[in-house]
Amino acid sequence: MEEEKRGPEVAPLSFPDLSLALPYQDALLYAQNRLKMIARGGLLPFCEAHKFPYTTIINLKNGNLKKEEPRLLHRLLRSLDVPNELLQFPPDSPSQRFLLPDGEALATFQMQMAFFKSACSTGAVVMDT
Repeated sequence: MEEEKRGPEVAPLSFPDLSLALPYQDALLYAQNRLKMIARGGLLPFCEAHKFPYTTIINLKNGNLKKEEPRLLHRLLRSLDVPNELLQFPPDSPSQRFLLPDGEALATFQMQMAFFKSACSTGAVVMDT
């Protein structure tokens, strides 16, 4: 009898900690503000280095996307040093959530969002609401 060939061991998929999941809108606002922090002339090289479609990133930054782009936002957040995984929750929701790896990543995200909100109230950074 032929022996079954197995690939490398894959860890089982555990149940996600839903308290670490960000709604699409929060992730989008974060990404928009981070993109606005890139110095003039720096966005094109950023897009080229990370293989992002420049026009779509400009539209995302300016709030002009015609539909949600969760996979693009997932990749963009990772490029902005926000480790995350896409999560469809609740299962029948049209929007996806972004699952952060741990409480430390969530605390960092929340601290940076608080900075954006504070800067917005002083006029330093524009946040779409």
